[in-house]
Amino acid sequence: MKKIILTSLMLGTLFLLNGCGQSCSEEVLKDKLEEVSEKMQEIMQSGDMGKLMSIAAYTQKLNNLQNVDQDNLEPACEAVDELLAELDDL
Repeated sequence: MKKIILTSLMLGTLFLLNGCGQSCSEEVLKDKLEEVSEKMQEIMQSGDMGKLMSIAAYTQKLNNLQNVDQDNLEPACEAVDELLAELDDL
């Protein structure tokens, strides 16, 4: 079991590092936001009240991304990467 968790963490880290190397486009940002949405849905379906309470903070972070500068999406991609990492820690 520990090997599976460790392998998953390593693959997730590699995926995030790989994403950091590419320039942030609307398509990349859209894909990252879809991943956030999927993770949030999983948490909601789990019924874990502690995790559900944490989602409120993440929702606020997502709302802050609505005013992103369309000419420079890099800060938004970085924010979504941080959000994904936080969701993985739940």
